[in-house]
Amino acid sequence: MEKPTDTTPLDLHSAAWASLADAYGGAEKIPALLQSLRQGDAEALDDLYGHICHQGTIYPASVAAFPHLVSVAAAVASPDVRAGVLSLAASIHESMRLDEPLQPSPYDAAFHAAVPAALAMAVADLARTEDRLSGIYLLKAATAFAGFAGAARVLSGFADEEFSLACPGCGVELYVWPVPEGLSAATADPVFTPSAKTAPVIAGPVDSSAQLAAFVWLKAQTAALPCLDDVAFRLPFLFGSARCAECGHAFSLMDALVGDASD
Repeated sequence: MEKPTDTTPLDLHSAAWASLADAYGGAEKIPALLQSLRQGDAEALDDLYGHICHQGTIYPASVAAFPHLVSVAAAVASPDVRAGVLSLAASIHESMRLDEPLQPSPYDAAFHAAVPAALAMAVADLARTEDRLSGIYLLKAATAFAGFAGAARVLSGFADEEFSLACPGCGVELYVWPVPEGLSAATADPVFTPSAKTAPVIAGPVDSSAQLAAFVWLKAQTAALPCLDDVAFRLPFLFGSARCAECGHAFSLMDALVGDASD
């Protein structure tokens, strides 16, 4: 199917919304939710997550809604609401890049045309934020819009203060935790199993990593952000070399995390 070229978003008054699928069936409720969100209704954002990015799953209505989300983000006055809207848009963008592809639709071109504005907003807001958690989610959003969807999905581990993955060698679940020296990989959750086998992560980046461009981009974005000093410090470890304390297998941590997050 030829890629659509019309970059005009689907009109919010169009009857076509009812024929688009969201998590609950037809998407006829999406225009009203987008309009409520534009007026600053934070509850509408939660409802939209449920309809168009339910547990990370996206739908044809998600694609049609994306440019409207970017427009809403530009219009809302509250930085917190804007960050939430950009985070939802970024989650849709991640899923478009990483998960099972949707069938091409007439709204793909409008989706892609809205990405540069989303990136510009996320980067500008990131430069102004003084809150660590907001900074992490804006960094995650900007990273997705910049084209590094895999790395973006992994960055939520900074908010959770934990990264987890299956060892590429033996399959055991590994828990990667921040430590004063950087990051450490344990064979069990250290909170519940303090005696778990651990191995330090060696700072990188790993030269052969498929994620090198993402590392360079992230280092540039976090270089002068005091609220993300700890993130900037640990980025070389996140893109470094880990070793499984169970089987001894060494691997590029970020490549394995991206692969695990995309499965």
